[in-house]
Amino acid sequence: MTLQFDLAELDQDKIVSIDLGSAETKRNMQALCAEWATREPFYVPRDGHVFVICGRHADATEVYQDRERFSNAVPREPGFEMFAKFMDVRVLAQMDGEAHDRVRRLMTPAMTPKAVGRLEAQIALAVDGLLDAIEAKGPAFDGIKDFGERLIVEALLTQMLGLTPQQKAVFVEMHRVIPLITYTEAGHSYPEECVRAFANARTLIDEIVAERRRNPGDDLISELIAARDGGDRLSDAEMFDQIFTVTAGALSGTTLAAGGVLYALYKHPESVRALLSEPGLIPQAIAECQRWFVGGYMTFPRFATCDTKVGGTEIRKGMVMRVCPQAAHYDPAVYSDPLRFDIRRNARNIAFGSGHHLCLGHHFAKLLLRTAVERLITRFPSARLVDPGMPLEFGGSVGELKILSLPMMTG
Repeated sequence: MTLQFDLAELDQDKIVSIDLGSAETKRNMQALCAEWATREPFYVPRDGHVFVICGRHADATEVYQDRERFSNAVPREPGFEMFAKFMDVRVLAQMDGEAHDRVRRLMTPAMTPKAVGRLEAQIALAVDGLLDAIEAKGPAFDGIKDFGERLIVEALLTQMLGLTPQQKAVFVEMHRVIPLITYTEAGHSYPEECVRAFANARTLIDEIVAERRRNPGDDLISELIAARDGGDRLSDAEMFDQIFTVTAGALSGTTLAAGGVLYALYKHPESVRALLSEPGLIPQAIAECQRWFVGGYMTFPRFATCDTKVGGTEIRKGMVMRVCPQAAHYDPAVYSDPLRFDIRRNARNIAFGSGHHLCLGHHFAKLLLRTAVERLITRFPSARLVDPGMPLEFGGSVGELKILSLPMMTG
């Protein structure tokens, strides 16, 4: 694909050559983010596009909150395949304007703290089941494969949605292939395994919606079917898209978050000991874990709708704005001694986004993470990393630091 912009017309000191999706970049991301946290937005040419990386907290917040200058909607034309993370599905995170506001308004009642709080017993049951399996297998276990990755599958798909093993396998396969989409080159077709997995998910969601309409239950899908705002409700197409959003978003985002929280917390064992004596600090500690290791070094792209400027950098209409929350969390203008891990910091982070596109499922994710940490440290108070200094290997989509393995011991 031909580059959309003439690089010679841009500030040459702000053009950086880096492969944002490479294994090497991911391994070095913490050091890179510490650098990006203090520099003006810069340009990264990639596959015909110019990415603008925003690492400083003020720049990131500006892009998050200005819907007029920066749109989440992915242009539906050749060359933008890599940005449509869920292919042709209109996920809430990649909608804008009145369409976004309307769907969000209809979905919100099912995602409030009160609504999510009703799921606490089911979430605890799912977490305890995973810990039972670890105890039976122990003392060695993998914090990611045996716990982090399984948390959302068991809490959402098993306990909340009541899916069968065969149905869960469809969503897990969909989750597995999503990263391939973000590595799709401009103008190329999506990999066949992605097309197949998404088709299977579409068929399954249609079947589940039809069944819940016949037999409504006390579950998220039944609540979305019943959702009303006056005479307005989700259409069949919107119903599919948003159920897909909830399942895919939760499987991807919450799995990343769980792995990051486990790594950050157990990388600092003195913090685990502090939580054992002061469990009231757990929500604060989780927030610090997500600040120190956010799991996603680039959020959903925004697209500049006009020529503008952010943080001293010229932006051209059509450029791809990539907010880096991990860098924003290392901004010394906002966080004192930002690379230091401190569960008493009580600092807000932007791991779940900000503004109009604050993650709709953040209350659920926070409840799941809190329950997981509470029950893990209570059941295994001496749990530890086998090697706190081990180098991590990452997978996931472009922009994700998905920890692949985290060897641990129960004591």
